Amino acid sequence: MNEHVLLARTMDFPVKAAWRPVLINQPNYETALSGTRPIKYPYIGGGRTEENDNILVADGVNTQGLSCAELMFPLKAHYLDKEVDDKLNLTPQDFLPWVLGEHASLDEVKSDLDNIALIGKYWMAGREVFSFHWILTDKTGQTLIIEPTINGLEVIDNSIGVMTNSPTYPEHMQKLEKKLQATSEQELADKAEQLILTQDLPKATNTPTTRFLVAAVNKLGGQESHTQFEARNRLFNVLDEVSIPYKPSMNDHPSFNYTHYISVLDSTDQTYYFRYHDSEQLLSFSLSDLVKLYPDASRFLA
Repeated sequence: MNEHVLLARTMDFPVKAAWRPVLINQPNYETALSGTRPIKYPYIGGGRTEENDNILVADGVNTQGLSCAELMFPLKAHYLDKEVDDKLNLTPQDFLPWVLGEHASLDEVKSDLDNIALIGKYWMAGREVFSFHWILTDKTGQTLIIEPTINGLEVIDNSIGVMTNSPTYPEHMQKLEKKLQATSEQELADKAEQLILTQDLPKATNTPTTRFLVAAVNKLGGQESHTQFEARNRLFNVLDEVSIPYKPSMNDHPSFNYTHYISVLDSTDQTYYFRYHDSEQLLSFSLSDLVKLYPDASRFLA
């Protein structure tokens, strides 16, 4: 069986922006508070250009197979107000480049978390402190969720591998268990499988809680895919169910979220799959090929 570890997401953002696949392969990256840092591991993901040509990346997989995606965490994210003397001080937008550019595995990230502090200050571009939490995976197939709360950086390494926007992961799970009337992961899987078999699947609205429910039911109750191709197609189909379509009327409400793109990150062979919200065309990119083609350079790919 052709086993691959895949991380998939819809990228939802409250304003119009030109998100595109991007290769990050320069020797160093700039942080807002801690100067220049070396990039040990190039990565590919979805990004956009900010002022002064700064590239903001929302997800990616690096050359070691570590994948990470940031999702919105409004009303729940808590950052420190001031920089900490004995820590590497990062803004929320610096966290994903720090993860992917400097770490090869989930274990490396976990062991390094105590050395950083997330500070609620502006990044190098823009005048907004974004509320994020993050989901990560690597070649092992394990999943890590990191949430900045009032208690600090909370690490969840026994998740079901599903995350959406706010609330916190434990709150999402409480709602899921209540909805399915189940208290263990096996009970959740059994109830989810029954919903799929009877085609009594829940429908997603634009709320994160219903989107979490739909994604969780599909993941827990679905049959195992036999190929990477089959698994990838299933992921795109599930994410289509929970995506938020763009409507022209949203131009009058710039704070309204919609899905800019859907991506699937393959940690096993470091391939990145990307589809724009308004297109059926699936773009795919091999990281190993790109780092050879564009050495020591970062560039948008589409």
